[in-house]
Amino acid sequence: MKRIAILYALLTTVTLSCNKRELGSEQVQDCSTVACTEDLRWITVKLVDHAGKPVALDKMKVTRVADGKDLTRTYPSEEWNTFRRLGSYPVTGDIDHAYIPKFKHTKIRFQGYIGKREVVRSDYVVMFGCCHIALVSGERELIVE
Repeated sequence: MKRIAILYALLTTVTLSCNKRELGSEQVQDCSTVACTEDLRWITVKLVDHAGKPVALDKMKVTRVADGKDLTRTYPSEEWNTFRRLGSYPVTGDIDHAYIPKFKHTKIRFQGYIGKREVVRSDYVVMFGCCHIALVSGERELIVE
């Protein structure tokens, strides 16, 4: 019985120590006591062909699915060439915090083009925590036909 009382006290303490509040149907964490790192985090997708070689896109597009908001960024040619060489492309990152609400699952669509032909389309669910963006669902590596 003593063990059950200790376990109950421990669970109560842990539950009460959480800094979350409900806002409508969403839970929102109080971030005032969270120490964030200064690094920028990105969610990327690696595109490969059937042989496992990187796929070089000519163009990519990123949109917020709910309203079609275009989140595509323009990259300097050096960066774009690196993406193409590695076959690794940014879907979204901490830099998009103004377009992706905290603690809410947001669906993002990545589309890749070679010439004018769409060769890849993939949806991702992302969300911001107190500090950084996180991938909720979606494939990080895709095989391009």
